[in-house]
Amino acid sequence: MSSPTAAVATLNRKVSKSGDDSLLPDLDEDLMSSYVYDSTDQEQAVDATPNVVVEQGQQSYGDTDKRKLKGFVQAAQKLQGDKDQKLQSCIASIQTLLSEGFNPIIWCRYIATANYVADALKQKLEKKGSQIRVIAITGELSEDEREIRLQELKSYPQRVLVATDCLSEGVNLQSHFSAVIHYDLPWNPNRLEQREGRIDRYGQTATKVKTLLLYGSDNPVDGAVLDVLIRKAVQIHKTLGITVPVPMDSTTVSEAVFKSLFDRAHDAVQLSLLDLLDEKESAVEQVHKNWDKAVEREKVSRTRFAQRSIKPVEVEQELIESDQILGNEQDAERFVLSAANRLSCSLSKKKQGWLLSTIPNFLQPALGDKPRLFTFTTPAPEGVEYVGRNHPLVEGLARHIIEDALSNSQDPIAARCGFTTTDTVTKRTTLLLLRLRHLLNSPKHQSLLAEECAVVGFTGAPSNPIWLTPENAKSLLEQANPVGDAPLAIKQAEIEDLLSKITELESDLELFARERSHSLSQSHRRVRAITQEGQIQVKPQLPMDILGVYILQPEKFVVRNFLDNF
Repeated sequence: MSSPTAAVATLNRKVSKSGDDSLLPDLDEDLMSSYVYDSTDQEQAVDATPNVVVEQGQQSYGDTDKRKLKGFVQAAQKLQGDKDQKLQSCIASIQTLLSEGFNPIIWCRYIATANYVADALKQKLEKKGSQIRVIAITGELSEDEREIRLQELKSYPQRVLVATDCLSEGVNLQSHFSAVIHYDLPWNPNRLEQREGRIDRYGQTATKVKTLLLYGSDNPVDGAVLDVLIRKAVQIHKTLGITVPVPMDSTTVSEAVFKSLFDRAHDAVQLSLLDLLDEKESAVEQVHKNWDKAVEREKVSRTRFAQRSIKPVEVEQELIESDQILGNEQDAERFVLSAANRLSCSLSKKKQGWLLSTIPNFLQPALGDKPRLFTFTTPAPEGVEYVGRNHPLVEGLARHIIEDALSNSQDPIAARCGFTTTDTVTKRTTLLLLRLRHLLNSPKHQSLLAEECAVVGFTGAPSNPIWLTPENAKSLLEQANPVGDAPLAIKQAEIEDLLSKITELESDLELFARERSHSLSQSHRRVRAITQEGQIQVKPQLPMDILGVYILQPEKFVVRNFLDNF
């Protein structure tokens, strides 16, 4: 029922199979389930046609049965193309979506079906001069091949992706696709959520996301799944505003549908929805009862935890502190632009973002060698790639700069020691880049080790430092620009003198680490009070690592110091 091509691929194997009538081997139930049931417990579904299931069903067929099978194959072959109403409905829907400005994904159950649909769409849409590109991505491709094909597809102004559920989890597609067609009706409503969740999520720039579901009106199995399962899932979503997954494993749900079909009718074609529902305590009703209980538990949970009663002001400070530690959009932009400038990358400002026309060699494994248009604010415009702190561009630049700083002692891109003459300060100021470690202990969970970086600064000598606030120290590190220079000998002498006295700061730095751990502990306490979770202890792990030392020197002092030495 997926497609004529999938039927032919499966039945042909049986027709051509020869064998004896020896006893059947023991069936591998787990293997059979992975081909037949639509499990959402595993990230990637098996999308190969179930040849092995059919082959293990019977060792061999007689001549009469083989002739019947050949007749089935021939009938399926005749349905391909123009006579395939499911395919033609899909093509018409795709053309409508493209004309409305949508870029759709078509989800299929099997590899054979996905390739069949993609080939038909290519013939229809990829005409000479067309800007539309159609690509199929299935489980027969490696993960690297899937990524390459996906990147190729994203470069086209209008695009259609035909995919199996090998892409339904773990891949973000919201930046380049805005519509979904379920070509094959999933036998588990949870699969619908997974598929649509690839595009209906944060980062989607389209104001409207469309989803379409194809099913056979004369297919009793499709009708049962749609009416008994999927429409119930939709109704639950409308009532609660969230999705409540079916609280039973995929095997049980599918078997309930099978049982309701074959127990109630000799002729499945004449089966109606009323036949399914009027049976006392049917298998489907058992699924519904368990599902309704899950809905009630969710209602109680939402009342107990009262997420809607949480006031934004209560968590605002925690979000601000998270941004300070992890970096926000402005931090990511400042870092990328500064790093690109130091590396002489061709990053140029455009109307919708920044164009990286030439990808440096060390970034090509992650970004490829084609020009990329970036933006540092979300949501990103269509065709522009959003760069956050976890984007491969940021990670690649950071990794390259750190490796260079640790290995290049002559002319590093970013040095661990610095002496800057600047008009940002009026007094000699020393900044330290620190790496702190905290041990998080909880009686309910395993201990965790957390790391963070912080900037501290002081004026005066290390023996009697006057400490800046962390906010001022961080601001100076970001904003101090050189306005002059000092002789190399003076810079080296100043840095060496500071490093020789760095141990005089140990007690103050240890106090800072303990204060920081206490602050984190209080933050955890506030959040856990809202969520009603157990408390944890935060302990600093000493000593801290000093990753960098930077001296900021007023310009006038440097000139006078140099003249006095002269």
